[in-house]
Amino acid sequence: MTERPSASARLRFAWILGLVIIAYGALAIALSVHVIDQQSGARADLYVTLQALDQLHQEALSQATTDQERQAMEAAWHNERAFAAASPLQARHIVQTLISRLNQEYPTNACGRRGPSFVAASALPARHPCMVAIGIRKGHIVDATGYDTQGIAMDNFYEYLYAPVGRSG
Repeated sequence: MTERPSASARLRFAWILGLVIIAYGALAIALSVHVIDQQSGARADLYVTLQALDQLHQEALSQATTDQERQAMEAAWHNERAFAAASPLQARHIVQTLISRLNQEYPTNACGRRGPSFVAASALPARHPCMVAIGIRKGHIVDATGYDTQGIAMDNFYEYLYAPVGRSG
């Protein structure tokens, strides 16, 4: 049979194991902070887009002439955080203008990737982390979908209610 390790060998092993655990924890914390920092930029991009849609929504509500128009706009905003345009032509114009304006205000991708952060939903690339796709549904509903650092769609309600601190890029 083999002998038990000496007390000094056990102590040395405990110190080495402790240092490995501490190093692993420090690296995990550093990686988490980095991902959270990038995620904050992606969240801020979606929030800015939703704010723009909300502003359009408020302006359109103040100009609506019938209760039916107001109800359609309210339903689109409250149910989907989207803007109900008056026509498909107006919706296309809003999408193009919004994408152009946001890309001018925020010319770099929130995660530091090449290309813009704001794209048309129809032109969304296969890999789309840290992007916001702005598109049209049902012919006249302008909506936005933000994607996090992994390319997973974010929740418009949560992101609009709990505004991010700011864009990191």
